[in-house]
Amino acid sequence: MCSNGFFDCMRVLKYPNLAEILAKQLAKRLEYGHYLPVQPDWVIGSAYAAITFSYEVAKALGAIHGFVEKDPADPKGKKMLWARMKIPVGSHVLQVEELVTTSGTFQEVRRAVEEGNGEPVNFLPVVGVLVHRPPKLPVDYGDRKVVALIGRAIWAVDPKDCPLCKGGSIRYRPKTHWAELTGKK
Repeated sequence: MCSNGFFDCMRVLKYPNLAEILAKQLAKRLEYGHYLPVQPDWVIGSAYAAITFSYEVAKALGAIHGFVEKDPADPKGKKMLWARMKIPVGSHVLQVEELVTTSGTFQEVRRAVEEGNGEPVNFLPVVGVLVHRPPKLPVDYGDRKVVALIGRAIWAVDPKDCPLCKGGSIRYRPKTHWAELTGKK
């Protein structure tokens, strides 16, 4: 696939001080933007990339942190499990992700928590995100609003349909050709 953009969140979130600063900024955006109808008791993130970021948001909001785990029985690595913790009835839960392209991961996280918790889970109607990069903005996710620090429309197309390739642009895989794409190592 070809794309007009790429975000490597782990390149930034591997630095604890930057993860903390970005998490505090997202927490402030959620609070001061009046996106949170109540103070969350829990902040939940997905495995594995969102764990550190969701932890830092939980810390900034004074909430308990939890995360789902990938189901080892799923060969595709898409199915998530919630098994180690229990969210008490009446708790308000905020979901936080480092990156959202489609709603696939955050829908799966909610499914796993609701299925694995044993008690009803009260998710807040917002998902806090570091980077929201759908093919087109704005996006309607129904009863869930994505609140992001960074929002960019980034498309992905087959190479035969790529306007950049047709214009002579060289195709690079961003993670393995970062220096060529940015001029930095």
